[in-house]
Amino acid sequence: MNEFLPYHTSFILDKAHFSECFDQSVVRHGLKDYRKAAIIGLVGLMVMFAIATNQYVAFFIIALAAIEALSVRYKKTWWLWRQMISKAYDNKVEIEINQQGVTTTSFHVNGQLNWADVTVVEQTDAGLLLRHAGGVNYLSKSYLSDEVIAYIAAK
Repeated sequence: MNEFLPYHTSFILDKAHFSECFDQSVVRHGLKDYRKAAIIGLVGLMVMFAIATNQYVAFFIIALAAIEALSVRYKKTWWLWRQMISKAYDNKVEIEINQQGVTTTSFHVNGQLNWADVTVVEQTDAGLLLRHAGGVNYLSKSYLSDEVIAYIAAK
């Protein structure tokens, strides 16, 4: 049997943890991420040159394209900033891993993810992505033992 279970650990939700979480879980496609900004920009240019209408509308659409491009470029910064102003920032999170699943407990959020709900376990360089119908949970390898990582990967 698994004598290391239940496994208990804890960590602090700080900027380093959020940054690692973002880097390991967000898929980047390079120039494909800017596709929507390019389409909006082309529509703005078409309105500007093809339609004899008020030029303010065309400039507004082009400005929207620029804002969209900036949101792609600074996606991580924006996401980190939003996490750091949340009430969960800089609080301790306790994790218990057992035969039923992963239980997370903190002052603000308590959650249970059952192994039956996990559809895919992906290993990254720095952690594990647990994909399920409700989204994705990330567990960093920095606070997990090798036995627990092997146990989760086998699920």
